[in-house]
Amino acid sequence: MDILKQFNINWGLAILLTSLSPTLFGAERVHDFGYSSDYYAIQLVEKAPYIKFFSVDGLGKRVLTKNTIKWKEDNDNEVVEIHKISDSEVEIHNSGSSNNEGWSFKFEEKKIVITSTYQSQNSLKSIDFIFDKRENHATLLGLMAERNKTHIPAVLHFPDMGTFQIVADQPVEITYDANRKNKSNYISVSLPGADEKRKSISYTLTCTTIYPKFPGVEAEKYEGFRRNYLNLFQINPRLQVIANNSCSDPCAFTLFLSSMLALKTPPLVGSLTALDLLRMSIEQYLSGMKGYGLEGYNSEWENTGIISKPDTSKHDSYLDSYPSLVISACNYIKGSNDKKWGEKYYPMITGWMDNQMKRDHDNNGLVEDKRSGNSGAQDQTMRPANWWDTIGFGHEDAFSNAITYDALIQLSQIARKLNKKEDAQRYERHAEKLKDSYFKTFYNPATGVLAGWKSSDGKLHDYWFLYVNSMAVYYNLVPESKIRGVMEALWKKMEEAGFVDFSLGVPGNLVSIRREDYYHHDPRWGGGEKEDGSDAFQRYENGGASLNWSYFTLKALKKAGMNRELEQVTDGILQGIRNGDFQGYCGLMAKDWKTWNGECWGYEGFLCDGYLALLAINPKDK
Repeated sequence: MDILKQFNINWGLAILLTSLSPTLFGAERVHDFGYSSDYYAIQLVEKAPYIKFFSVDGLGKRVLTKNTIKWKEDNDNEVVEIHKISDSEVEIHNSGSSNNEGWSFKFEEKKIVITSTYQSQNSLKSIDFIFDKRENHATLLGLMAERNKTHIPAVLHFPDMGTFQIVADQPVEITYDANRKNKSNYISVSLPGADEKRKSISYTLTCTTIYPKFPGVEAEKYEGFRRNYLNLFQINPRLQVIANNSCSDPCAFTLFLSSMLALKTPPLVGSLTALDLLRMSIEQYLSGMKGYGLEGYNSEWENTGIISKPDTSKHDSYLDSYPSLVISACNYIKGSNDKKWGEKYYPMITGWMDNQMKRDHDNNGLVEDKRSGNSGAQDQTMRPANWWDTIGFGHEDAFSNAITYDALIQLSQIARKLNKKEDAQRYERHAEKLKDSYFKTFYNPATGVLAGWKSSDGKLHDYWFLYVNSMAVYYNLVPESKIRGVMEALWKKMEEAGFVDFSLGVPGNLVSIRREDYYHHDPRWGGGEKEDGSDAFQRYENGGASLNWSYFTLKALKKAGMNRELEQVTDGILQGIRNGDFQGYCGLMAKDWKTWNGECWGYEGFLCDGYLALLAINPKDK
């Protein structure tokens, strides 16, 4: 039976059974209470944590079948009294409380007003929303005062569903937590109650969608765009930083993706912006936090309660980490025009960039990773050079050098903005030198596309990497006369390989990666037993389809003037996002990676990186 229908039946039955119950304070005592509108549905029960069902549809289309709440009844659950005031108003009290203390809920079409009134120590301390991460990767977006404490106003966002803006009638911090350790799989938001100092606190939750407007955006095909424009922003509450999702790793090498979206994101609530979230995250790294991709990151995680076991592999900083942080800082300065902040942190930002450029060991303009990248030389105690951490990237890495080039360009612009002329010229020279070497180093005339990396033995490793070539085109590292030829060659190869369903996203590579060039030999992670890797092709990073890095493919197709192909990919991605096909699970596997026929091979359940694609879908994005 439809979950929402069952919920309504249960609620109606509960009301019927309690219709003869005695009333208290002029209100009817009930065992549970439900309310639904076109925008949300909620069920309150008399046992902790009191909220048993909660669903949202930010578009007001009454798609409210998914229950986001993780709730389990047991004998230890604290019991309260629920008093129905009207069909849209209810109060919750501890047994024996006066009618002047407790919590009240007032429901409107798009709004929930939750008020706590304090009179004695008998008052309920908080109202807790405990979300099941396997059902939805909810996140609370706001500035954090400390670990697990978020300032109001804030935004509670449900990917694929909708968004609530949260404000309060006075300054307050709400408790926010998330955990995946030992299969806890929860995300929680707790509204603190009134106390002796603050006799009353009122919270207002307003259902909304937040996205940039453009002509035609209200069309049905853009429903996923409107619901999910904020999906790239997920805050890890224990590290106070943008992460893969609320209960996952903060990755230094992906922060620049969030910074790109932050520049084009409308205000979130009140004065809070996505750039504020970006600044908070960058400052964590500036203060010395080690996210995934930076040497020593594991030590930051040992006491967070999120990881299940330490990562014992050796970690040199990935080749894409420092440039990602530099771009993120530059985008914050650019978007906020906060020169004071820029001046304060400029020495540390340039320190990241200078450390990166020290990795140009042979002085040819390209940075080199200390991993050799040689076939068969995959050191199983040391992960590869970049985000694609199961593929044997090493030495001169086309992916990381493309990001490094953009970091140099952006930092040179910020240096000029801050009147650091000599620095600006120095970074411009680095950028020119890198660009001069890039195409001639990675271009493979045998295929007509760029290879993924050139190993220290001089060999090109070319697996028709769609994302590498797309990024090179996007960042102006492919000569203009070659752009169309490169993208047409990739499109033709994709057709030959048989990839046609862009609702799955796009594949990372179009031919299988040989075992000798794949870091992770476990078939679960795309490793093949066969030498050519074909027995694991399309699993995870070995050619699997995902939303990740598709932004650059969309932009590269547009730059190449391949409008028919661009429309085909865009429509497919919009369909997949609208259907919610990039979040959730298929049994034990997750939807964030799939084979070309749609079999799930992901692990995160929700990997926010790929939603940068929504920026490319906005025709106003330049």
